[in-house]
Amino acid sequence: MIKKNALRYLVLVMMGALMSLSYAERNDLEEIVVIGSEDEIVRVPGSGALLTEDDLERFDYVDLHQTLSSIPGVYVREEDGFGLRPNIGIRGATPDRSQKITILEDGILITPAPYSAPAAYYVPNISRMENVKVLKGPSAISQGPHTVAGAINFVTKPLEETSNQIDVSFGSDEYYKVQGLLSGVEERTAWQLDLNSFGSAGFKDLDSGGDTGFVRSEANLKIQHDFDSKREQRIVFKLGWADEDADETYLGLTDADFALEPTRRYRASQLANFDTDHITMHLNHGVRLSEKLSLNTKVYWHEFNRAWKKLDGFIDGPPLQRVLTSPNLFTNEYLLLKGDRDSDRSDRDTLDVTTNDRSFNSMGVQVTAKYELSTGPIDHQIAAGFRYHYDEVDRDHRQEGYFMVSGLMVSDEQNRGSKVQNHAETDAYSLFLSDQISFGQFTMTLGVRHEEIEGEKINLQTNLETENDQSKTTGGLGFSWQVSNDFNVIAGVYDGFSPAAPGSNAEPEETTNFEYGIRYRGEYGNLDLIGFFSDYENLLGRCRVSDPPPCVPGAEYNGGAVEVAGAELSYDKEIEISADLLLSLSFNYTYTESAFQETFLSGFSQWGLVRKGDSLPYLPEHMGRIELGVIGSNWSVVAAYRSQSEMREEPGRGDIEEGLHADQYGIFDLTGTWRINQQWEAQLLLLNAFDEDAIVSHRPYGARPSKPLTAVGRVKYNF
Repeated sequence: MIKKNALRYLVLVMMGALMSLSYAERNDLEEIVVIGSEDEIVRVPGSGALLTEDDLERFDYVDLHQTLSSIPGVYVREEDGFGLRPNIGIRGATPDRSQKITILEDGILITPAPYSAPAAYYVPNISRMENVKVLKGPSAISQGPHTVAGAINFVTKPLEETSNQIDVSFGSDEYYKVQGLLSGVEERTAWQLDLNSFGSAGFKDLDSGGDTGFVRSEANLKIQHDFDSKREQRIVFKLGWADEDADETYLGLTDADFALEPTRRYRASQLANFDTDHITMHLNHGVRLSEKLSLNTKVYWHEFNRAWKKLDGFIDGPPLQRVLTSPNLFTNEYLLLKGDRDSDRSDRDTLDVTTNDRSFNSMGVQVTAKYELSTGPIDHQIAAGFRYHYDEVDRDHRQEGYFMVSGLMVSDEQNRGSKVQNHAETDAYSLFLSDQISFGQFTMTLGVRHEEIEGEKINLQTNLETENDQSKTTGGLGFSWQVSNDFNVIAGVYDGFSPAAPGSNAEPEETTNFEYGIRYRGEYGNLDLIGFFSDYENLLGRCRVSDPPPCVPGAEYNGGAVEVAGAELSYDKEIEISADLLLSLSFNYTYTESAFQETFLSGFSQWGLVRKGDSLPYLPEHMGRIELGVIGSNWSVVAAYRSQSEMREEPGRGDIEEGLHADQYGIFDLTGTWRINQQWEAQLLLLNAFDEDAIVSHRPYGARPSKPLTAVGRVKYNF
């Protein structure tokens, strides 16, 4: 195991040096090119979306999947109904564990190991955010390492003024959320403490009885100090802790059992448990060196540990996915999963329960500078950035055997050791440079990004060590023409890149992405109509533990050329009915089509036999959302309906019903809010009000349901 001590020492030295720096305006506290307001969205020569605090509060979603349904071009694959392990994709990038998008918190990489193990088993809690920003198109090129699709930046609540609040919710299936926000300001120093816990007993019913829910808790402290100096300067320190205890499983149902009782759980999932803890430290400094030059520096460190004990199949038997797809062919195994038959104590009848134990660390330093320059009628906004990032993952997947005895799982008391034991680490250096050039009604952004990635993986069972280095320079061009005060045209092209894992012999994922469209901001509302085309030179698939043999967990496979094309439409409008009554309307829709450009047979189970022209899995052709609200002086009622067409879960063409697929569904949500006075506010929410039942996915193992009707009551007190 190689440790880059010299590089880590450099990070620590830079951290100490940064203590002499600090900051100005709030926008400078974020990555310079990350969208900070609706006005900036309109000006950016590329597409993006901003969910404001009002947007996040309207339905108080804790499920990130539901939150992001307001944004076109963002795809989700639901899994547990609460969004505990999000699967998010953008413009055709696979949503599998959100591994092909860059996820940030306040402009800092936040997933456990975005280079060494990019699956996002941790994402920030949406309840503590001020807003969420999604970047697509050329705008996303500065937010690596994964630039094939886009980036999501979670922005935490500011410390501009004292804000104290208690927020309490209770609902169906013993759902609860309790959040306390305390803050204070003394001269030039401000602090904020955010305490949050939410959970549920779960909406699924385990045949053997027992919990199927979860508890998540967090504590986050933020301290900000503005210096009394000639130059505007600020320092912000963040310290966060989070943990989760979830009785969640990979095991789903057969389609026949789903039709009878979609919220059922088989007895073989009774030992499932997901346990995590997360610690984060961020130090954010900035200084406005002159009216036109500002410098922002961030230093960060994260630690994330997780242990997921779950059914992984049989010690010596067919893969679970095959049993659940064809229970008539695997009757004995199917009856074992249900607990309707006792094990005969052979390996084929012994249940494999594996604890996937993983520890992650990441750290880094990034410096971003912004400079404004005018050369005659031409204005330049030049941004440059450097980041050094290190992350690592240790995997120990410990196998245990269990017999099914009278519906209960009993250990076979054998020491079976570990299936997987390895260590992977990555050192990554990245640079980006962009110039936003404005002249008259035209704005053009030129950008270039370079990544130097050094990866290493050690198999601790065989002592086999593999290394790989990746070097990539990508560029992008965005263009905007302000045709009138209300109307502008945008177009752009950029190179996308997603690195291969440490020690992998697969080629990284590379794309050339195009977008083009129009924006309207005027008296008739706000309209965006954007077309996109992603030309994948080389698609990259990554096996997970839930993929059946011959897929090896962590192995990567290349899928050759793929084309993805689509269109995004979004519209919103507020209509004043009277002096104290407002009608609000918003709508978004995404159309997508895709095609493999080659015929091949892959060991990656999500592809298998692919024929030229087959569509990608987990990419719905149609999806959309409409929201209608009536807003009074101290009350509001808002209804939202989101829908998604049937979705392939394996490559194919023609009728989707003939292959493995997820159902078409439509979910209706309703909320009413009453602002009692300046301090008190009450809210009632009905989520999935018509109790829609749908198979949202057959992965990891078997049919999985949408979350059923949920009623929630909420009270907020500000003091």
